[in-house]
Amino acid sequence: MNPVDILRDSLSFFARNLRPLAVLTLPWLLLEALLRYQVLERFGASGGLWDMLVSLLCYPLYTAALLIFLEARTQGNTPRLSGVWGAALLLWPRFAILAALTSGLVMLGFSLLIVPGFLIMAKLAFAENLLVLEGRAPLDALRGSFRLSRGHFFTLLACILATVLPAWLLDAWITKHFAEAAVAEIALQTLSGFLQLIPSIAVYRIYMLVRQTA
Repeated sequence: MNPVDILRDSLSFFARNLRPLAVLTLPWLLLEALLRYQVLERFGASGGLWDMLVSLLCYPLYTAALLIFLEARTQGNTPRLSGVWGAALLLWPRFAILAALTSGLVMLGFSLLIVPGFLIMAKLAFAENLLVLEGRAPLDALRGSFRLSRGHFFTLLACILATVLPAWLLDAWITKHFAEAAVAEIALQTLSGFLQLIPSIAVYRIYMLVRQTA
């Protein structure tokens, strides 16, 4: 698997499906941006726990919806918005547990000189796909991702680095330059979150190729 081809395919899919992806995810992304702004206004830099809780509330919803949509489009189907959101809501409890476990492991990795954090991200990259698309329990999805990523680690790592790092830099730039402009910051954070769907699309693309050859 060539990371360049995967990234090109992911960007192409994102561009071709811009409108349905926006309808599917922007309401949750806007809610997340609004809540994060309120947390920042009320607690400042000390609101890290509340910020994480906001992520655990919203991230599983729009990411599960994205993965369900990706799977349907791969099979040539056009899913109904209400059906996708309904399925995402049903998955939320398990997905929130998975997101909490993954975030904790990645943060632990970043506390160990940063590099281990990216390595853990790559090893756990398939966990969300396994939970949403195969119905795995959170711990089983984590174990399955470790197994499934064998032989594909560097492809995953390259795609994650190529998509996640620019997104984080954009987030930092928005926070630095628009902290005092509420509407602009919320709008730009929503746009940033929308662009951060691309890493999930890239990982799904790798997952799909691995699944076909398994």
